[in-house]
Amino acid sequence: MKGALSPPAMPPSALPPCYWLIFGCYEPLLALCGLLGVLVNPKKVSSVLAAQAHDLQAPWPSGSVPEGQLSLATRVTMLQLAHVVGLLGLINVFVLWAARKHLFSQPALQEKVAGALLTPLLVGDFVHVSITWWALGDARWDFTSWSGMLWATFLTGFSLMIPRIAWHLGIGRYVDRRDGQAHRRF
Repeated sequence: MKGALSPPAMPPSALPPCYWLIFGCYEPLLALCGLLGVLVNPKKVSSVLAAQAHDLQAPWPSGSVPEGQLSLATRVTMLQLAHVVGLLGLINVFVLWAARKHLFSQPALQEKVAGALLTPLLVGDFVHVSITWWALGDARWDFTSWSGMLWATFLTGFSLMIPRIAWHLGIGRYVDRRDGQAHRRF
């Protein structure tokens, strides 16, 4: 109907719903599931996969998993690493939620805050995938010996790395250098 008031346009966002779902929901959920899995029992349970956290990280040279408990040093290290992963998940939720809520009408600042979080995480994605690949040694080429846990490590790593690259390229979001210029002309 002509002359009717249309709803106000949503301000552009550096964190549109697709990126919020990936980095503010999916990634923290993965991190917290990993933490909880290791807390429950690092040798027997890990995250949603219900696989063996320690024993399925890489193929064993003998082809079979050694029996017995983890050494105390291994257990402490796994718990510390799981804590860091869980903490990163919580940081994602709180920083991105705050940026979306409090900087809703300031997409340029929203972009700065999100970039300050997502840039080191992108570096971490590359390092995590590279170190895992390197640490596998010759087993990296024997895909048939890879456990479900190892496949999940790479798949979830890429499922976060690719959207982070897309965010940095400005795909599907507000980019101040590109989009802010149009607003400043008027």
